[in-house]
Amino acid sequence: MGVVKIGLEELYSDIILDYAKNERYKKEIQNAKKAEGKNLSCGDEITLYLKVEDNIIKEITFTGHGCIISQASASMMCEYLEGKTVDEANKIFQEIIKMSQGKEFDKELVDGIEIFSDISKFPMRTKCFTLAWHTLDDALNGKNI
Repeated sequence: MGVVKIGLEELYSDIILDYAKNERYKKEIQNAKKAEGKNLSCGDEITLYLKVEDNIIKEITFTGHGCIISQASASMMCEYLEGKTVDEANKIFQEIIKMSQGKEFDKELVDGIEIFSDISKFPMRTKCFTLAWHTLDDALNGKNI
């Protein structure tokens, strides 16, 4: 992914809309780890499916519904993490959370996803953006499965 940075006034850019509509990662995986996440403030729900072999994320998908931001974030996350190790995914998660809180973060680790770097200015949208990532953390660490 190339690095593209936008302000939140352009949050519903073509890139984010494309990811939100992308069905490539929106499906169930049989015999996978599974974690569910809900954003009670706006009704977003996600079920994450994760297949890990030899500490590598071989396949990652999701189902559920929600706003454009939550769906785009989930789709981007799946695309970005497939083929990465669990350790890499945990490090990326930490940087994504820092970014979503408006803190300094490692831009190399979140290459491409930094399109959402201004999300911290909009707390209600932050929850939408981080839903998939918190659900990933649950799946990787055996919570909510």
